[in-house]
Amino acid sequence: MASDRLTVRAAETRLDTYLSDLAARLRGPRRRREQILAELRDGLHHAIADHTAAGLPKGDAVRAAIAQFGTPQAVAEAFTGELATASARRTIAWYIATGPLVGVWWLLLLQPHPWRTGLVALLAAIPVIPLIIIAIATAAGTFATTGRLMRWLPEASPQQAVAAAITIAALALVGDVAVIAIYLWSDFRAYPLGLFAIAASLTRIAASLVAIRHQFSNYR
Repeated sequence: MASDRLTVRAAETRLDTYLSDLAARLRGPRRRREQILAELRDGLHHAIADHTAAGLPKGDAVRAAIAQFGTPQAVAEAFTGELATASARRTIAWYIATGPLVGVWWLLLLQPHPWRTGLVALLAAIPVIPLIIIAIATAAGTFATTGRLMRWLPEASPQQAVAAAITIAALALVGDVAVIAIYLWSDFRAYPLGLFAIAASLTRIAASLVAIRHQFSNYR
């Protein structure tokens, strides 16, 4: 009886070690990683139950199930594309959320009454507007081709999704640097609004550098 308990405990330890090793190799959004691990854990338990029902001892059933699923490295590599796409979507969603928050400060600062001026004057005051339009179009296209609309649109590959996230982060980086430069080289001195705008852009510049580095690691 004690021997059986030790065997079961050793089998559970082996399974936990396998899942821990696998978890360490998965790179991507935490929620999606947890979902994948939960699905794999459930699948392993079902496989172990099937092997046990076929007459294998618990320890052998665990070994057979793990061999059936593959090494942690192989399983992690199978999810690399999915996790890279999820990471790219999360990065893009962050820029969609922060874009208006940062942009409104600069709009109020550089062109507080845009509806009273023409398009040329608005572009002269905020020349990064075309970059914003490109970033929005890229974000919309990526979300459409990696989400539920995939059933009607061509699916974007993980590499394309990551490239889109890098592009958007780079555009945001260039845009934030440009508006800060425009403000510092102009006659605008609207305190404390200018400080808020600069602080918001500096924060996003730092985040953009981290995002670009992170997405490049996903791209390889």
